[in-house]
Amino acid sequence: MNELLFPLAALTVTFVLLIPALTLVSRHALARARRHTTHWADFGKTSTFAWLVLPTFAPLVWLASAALHQSEPWRIQDACLVDHLHASHCTDALILLGAILALLGGGALWRAWREHPRLELEPLDPQHPLSQRLRHLTQDQAALRTITARVVRHAPAPIFSIGWFRRRSILDACFVRDADDDILRAALLHEAAHIHSRDTLRDAAVRLALAINPLGHLLRPDFGRWRQAREAYCDSRAVAHGGQPLALAHGIVHAARFHCPDLERCGASLLCGNDQRTLKLRLALLFSKPPTTTPSRAHLLLALALAAAIIAPHLPFTGAWDHFHLSVERHAANLREP
Repeated sequence: MNELLFPLAALTVTFVLLIPALTLVSRHALARARRHTTHWADFGKTSTFAWLVLPTFAPLVWLASAALHQSEPWRIQDACLVDHLHASHCTDALILLGAILALLGGGALWRAWREHPRLELEPLDPQHPLSQRLRHLTQDQAALRTITARVVRHAPAPIFSIGWFRRRSILDACFVRDADDDILRAALLHEAAHIHSRDTLRDAAVRLALAINPLGHLLRPDFGRWRQAREAYCDSRAVAHGGQPLALAHGIVHAARFHCPDLERCGASLLCGNDQRTLKLRLALLFSKPPTTTPSRAHLLLALALAAAIIAPHLPFTGAWDHFHLSVERHAANLREP
């Protein structure tokens, strides 16, 4: 039982103090971003994604790095007071590391199982005229040559993208048959923007972070706004790469007639939902000025924040966590005394 005291204490401090505190900071930063956003689609940038995932992942990455550091054989005299059955490692630090990995890995596997679209898609034959038409469209447009698109029968939505790593766009055969080339090209360019931005993977990362976060419900409204803003941002990217605004508007209105809540829950990027207020705003933005295209450094800042969380426990001036470990070990030793 004593071996579990430090892992339980560390996880309690992380989930009761660190993650909630950072969540409140993130919520304030996102509220400020909403107030100062000049274009609705700008809220869909990477900086919003970073504020959604950092409150959860940064403390857990830091804690895992600290546990790994304290379980090193030459650290046993510095961080451990309890005799771990003459082991060469702090086994309680190893238990903590295993708990963190199980939490993240198990959560990711659970999300993958729960959110995997259980779709029985029936692809058309590659030689089918609709498949041939789609292939010609993607080959004629440079921005579409790098994506994988398939025409299927009886798809649950006219057009959507799925997959975390093997991302692909799925088109319903009726949508391909009824839409003209301009509408299809604009809709595919919209989905290509999602695919190139890895939106399905980022969506899954946010869902996992909010599921683990004890105050994740505070950030869920901003997560919904981020998803909606991503749709508007991808509209603008589709137009920037040659899609016609009017054709894309026709595709959005056509897709809005289908409601696919299961696909939205699974993190699939749909051309459109059926929220009327969002629809009107997206259509209005299509014919107004596009969002700012200033390159975002949020990816770099996110990577630097996670790198700092990994490196910090290994620096000489971060002894507070060692002191915490020693205090828990001292308490455990007192508990063993008669």
